[in-house]
Amino acid sequence: MLITASSKAQTGDELMQLVDSAYAEAMHGRIPEAIRINEDGLTLVPADSPELQCEFYSCLLYCYHRLGDYEKALYYGELCLSYDEAQGDPANISVSLGNLAGIYSSAGKHDVAIRYLNRAIDIEEELVKNDASHTKKSLAVRKAMLGEVLVAKAITLGEEDRRPLLLQALELTNEAYLIDKQLDRKAQMGMRLSQLGNIYQQLGDEDEARRCNEEALAIAHETNNRATEVITLLQLGRYREAADLAKTLGMKRQEMQACSNLAQEAKNKGDYEEATRYLERFSELRDIIQTEDSERQLTMWEVRYETQQKEQQLLMQAQTIKAQRQRLVWLIVITIFTVLVIVLLAMQIRIQLQLAKTKSRNYTILTHDLKNPMVAQQQMLRLFYNNYENYSHDEIQMNIGRLLSSSDEQLDLLYNLQQMALLENGKKKIVPVRIDLSSIVNDVVANIRSYADLKHVSFTLSVRRCLVMADRDTLRTVVRNILSNAVKFSYDGGIVEIGITDDNEGLYVRDHGVGMSDERVHELMTAKHAVTSQTGTKGEGGTGIGMLLCRELVHRNKGIMKVKSEPLKGTTFTVILPKSV
Repeated sequence: MLITASSKAQTGDELMQLVDSAYAEAMHGRIPEAIRINEDGLTLVPADSPELQCEFYSCLLYCYHRLGDYEKALYYGELCLSYDEAQGDPANISVSLGNLAGIYSSAGKHDVAIRYLNRAIDIEEELVKNDASHTKKSLAVRKAMLGEVLVAKAITLGEEDRRPLLLQALELTNEAYLIDKQLDRKAQMGMRLSQLGNIYQQLGDEDEARRCNEEALAIAHETNNRATEVITLLQLGRYREAADLAKTLGMKRQEMQACSNLAQEAKNKGDYEEATRYLERFSELRDIIQTEDSERQLTMWEVRYETQQKEQQLLMQAQTIKAQRQRLVWLIVITIFTVLVIVLLAMQIRIQLQLAKTKSRNYTILTHDLKNPMVAQQQMLRLFYNNYENYSHDEIQMNIGRLLSSSDEQLDLLYNLQQMALLENGKKKIVPVRIDLSSIVNDVVANIRSYADLKHVSFTLSVRRCLVMADRDTLRTVVRNILSNAVKFSYDGGIVEIGITDDNEGLYVRDHGVGMSDERVHELMTAKHAVTSQTGTKGEGGTGIGMLLCRELVHRNKGIMKVKSEPLKGTTFTVILPKSV
């Protein structure tokens, strides 16, 4: 019989059954139900039983990590670590540190994860040294995990900074492999060899990479470790086998990666029919993954909403409700004012576009790109207005932040349109000054990194001091538009390369995304009005004037913009500017 919190369990064994039932629900994907069982169970745990509380905290950590709610997961992870530190059990402290490192790594905070794992490794090494009964198994796990985090961080860095981290990751992973080999943990040996193969590939040592991957594949076959088999097949370039096995196992992201590579191989062979077939499967998988991500995000918000509702039922008093309503009214007024400002700006741009030669086309673009996000904002405001008493102050602030973020994106669109209108009316002044191009690049990369993180797109920077003569504001606009475009048309997990040209006269931005045909490149570089915008790899829309604006601004700065592209292989934009004397 399944024990639930409503049965008013009192004994430690009954409470532990609650935790077990919550884990069972979570393992079957019923995360909200697992969270409800945990939260109800916590109300039954005696105040003098911190160990039982920690069991519920551990399960909640797991649930929120699965949902992608890293803030909540870290909260419960820190509670577990505090309890373990108070108890002084080194082995449990190491486990809590590893759990927290995993969450920080998932959230992209690699430096924090590295710090926690180094501490956990120190603890494990001390236990191995002083306790003959303590196995090296946990030490191998922590070292292998640190190797993975170092590789993840290395991918985000430039070429010079990347190699030392990869070498450190190689050493740690090899140490983990030797420990697993000593303990005869075959399945783990295969996983470590696959990890080593990936690191050798990152380092450019193809021979060692292939040796490790082939050994990993053999062990994966022997131990029936199908997940490792898929990853290793991908690293060996055996994409067809990887795609078939990933499909059987339901590993959608790996199957999507294999389909992308198979499409490229088919194109290289001139078999465009097969390339199209794999691209269609790639798009189908991408849509499924996006839908699953959206459903998980919706579930997270539903759980948060229900949790906040329970807390309000227990804690809110009449005076608190009144104060919250007053804050909500002010927040709604501020948000409505922000939306009104955007509408007024849109009307102003509309008037300017009516005076320009391309008024009809640009006005259509403007209304389309402003209408949808404004409708979404209006719906969210209406939801707040009708249900404001059910929302906490923190939840309201978070949603208002999302509204303001959406407003920022619309203002970027309006800024591009305004810049184009000023150029066409002759009111935009270009004031060339001596600029270090690398500083502009670094600033823009920092500003759009959050957008790139949403698509798991990383930047490879190869910039150095490069002095040019250009107008600072217009140059920033050019770099921002080109980088945003590169992220927009990159696939999930892609890399955008940014660097200074060999002759030190300008900048290049190279992506490995969908690319363009020669006809499309010609249209982009010769059109005298906004061209039809292509949809990004995650359905992002666009105005079609971004590249037109870049081309015009580069020309006004006495520079040259070049485009080199090929379908399925990506695009390279190069901007050459006058050198600083």
